[in-house]
Amino acid sequence: MLMLLASSVALAASAPVHSAEITHPARAYRATWAAQPVVHFRQVNPLAAMRQVHPMCRWSAQLTVNRAVASNGAAVPAMDKAVHSFRPVSGVQVGRCEDQQRAIAAEVARYSDALSGEAADVARRDHGALRAELDSFHALAPRG
Repeated sequence: MLMLLASSVALAASAPVHSAEITHPARAYRATWAAQPVVHFRQVNPLAAMRQVHPMCRWSAQLTVNRAVASNGAAVPAMDKAVHSFRPVSGVQVGRCEDQQRAIAAEVARYSDALSGEAADVARRDHGALRAELDSFHALAPRG
């Protein structure tokens, strides 16, 4: 028999991987792309008769590149979105999830560092998509 406890958290703050100034006929925009790891934990507490068992922490992490856009210092939420999610990484640590946070954070940091170059490439490739979205956005705006 197993007892499970699940949770998810962002272990680390998002790390900016790219930013750009985009001048559009209507106004200037500042776009920032950041890589955000999200970690899911599942505490497994095996219950076995007649022998000692140790709790286990199963975890998985996924790195997502998120885009944030601002104009004149104000956020433009309509242009914010997740651009790409990388294949998740997972592992198991013996012990309680709360006690294994440091070890898991180190694994997630290595995973994020290994993908930082790819995350920056994803952000650079998103420029064209963002420009097209801005064109569509402004095409729908009322003229006055």
